[in-house]
Amino acid sequence: LLSPQVRGPGLGVIGVSKGAEVALAMASFFPQVVATVWINGTSSFYGNPVVYRDLQIPAIPYQPERVVFTDVGALANSAIFPDPRDPSYSSSVIPTEKIRGKVLFVVGEDDRSFDSPLFARLAMARMAPQSCRLLSYPGAGHLIEPPGSPLCSNSSIRKTPRPVAWGGEAQAHAKAQEHSWREIIQFLETQLGPVATMKL
Repeated sequence: LLSPQVRGPGLGVIGVSKGAEVALAMASFFPQVVATVWINGTSSFYGNPVVYRDLQIPAIPYQPERVVFTDVGALANSAIFPDPRDPSYSSSVIPTEKIRGKVLFVVGEDDRSFDSPLFARLAMARMAPQSCRLLSYPGAGHLIEPPGSPLCSNSSIRKTPRPVAWGGEAQAHAKAQEHSWREIIQFLETQLGPVATMKL
């Protein structure tokens, strides 16, 4: 049985980093997705091709030889993403012009892992202006999470030889998390309706 908080027919999707790439793809290909929150993601498929039923979309390969090391030896990965505006990568672009719902783009301008400001602009350029909105935060890093979450500037992840640099300045990042969370909740309630009151 579904919880009273699970409603339809429209669905909302939230994704951060690679998850934002997946969320944007879901919004592009599944009309049931009416509200998407994209947090510091990409505007093209990177690393892994997309295969779904008869759909096959190639991915832009990473260029790990372009990685930059920070002062503390962490990997600043934004340079490993080739420029998706290169015509040879046109078949890997997420077709955001097909999105029927609304998208809220959330960008940390101090993102050390992705060039999120660029990716957000490219995704939005393919969309109708009324179908998307951008929240861009100076001093915020890659991992914009709910308020109260501590700033994580560097951390280890699977399959990387060193910690990854996420960026962010503590005070600016905290303010971005507080503000964006309020905006995200309001956006989802506007697109999906307020959460139903549970009665036990």
